[in-house]
Parts: sequence; structure tokens; C-alpha cells
Amino acid sequence: MQKLIDFEIINHGPNHAQYFPGYGTAFTDFDFAVTGVGTNAKAAYEDAVQQLYMSEIDSNSIDKRIPKRPRGIRQRDCLKASEMADDYSEYWWYVSILVKLK
Repeated sequence: MQKLIDFEIINHGPNHAQYFPGYGTAFTDFDFAVTGVGTNAKAAYEDAVQQLYMSEIDSNSIDKRIPKRPRGIRQRDCLKASEMADDYSEYWWYVSILVKLK
């Protein structure tokens, strides 16, 4: 099982699901990327962290490195009421976590 040795958190903000291009590790020093979605930055970050735990990365290394309350990720950073008004709206808040593995 691989261990997480470094990470970077990217708060993309709100975007429409059909237009969000995703985020990867091309041309970076990172080995793996996950992107979480939610109605606010905190929920999207928690979704991304949950994806890390479901991957083949050692959970102890995730516990030690990934912060519970990272700087710049706040629940008050959320979708506007107009973006959530439609029941079929596809606007989400996106947060990615890039990780370097050993």
C-alpha cells in the first residue's frame, strides 16, 4: 500500500457539471488526484477526502497529512440561492486534492 507524502488542495469554486473540465496530475510532480463535489467548499472537500480513503492509499498516512479543517475551505463559501433554485440544477462546488505517493 502506498503512503501519502505530500498534497495540494485546490478550491475550484462553483461550476456547472457539464462545463467543469476536471483536474489531473499532468505536468505536475503529483501522482494522484481526486475531485470532490458539494453545495459548499467544506462538503466538496470532505467528499474528496472520502475518495482518498476509498483509494489504495494507506489510511494512516492520510490521517497524518490531510488536515481536518484546511485553510481557505469554508462552509460559508457556497452556491448562491439562484444556482440551487432549480430542482434539476447541475451547479456544484468543486475541490480537488492532488497527492504525491511513496
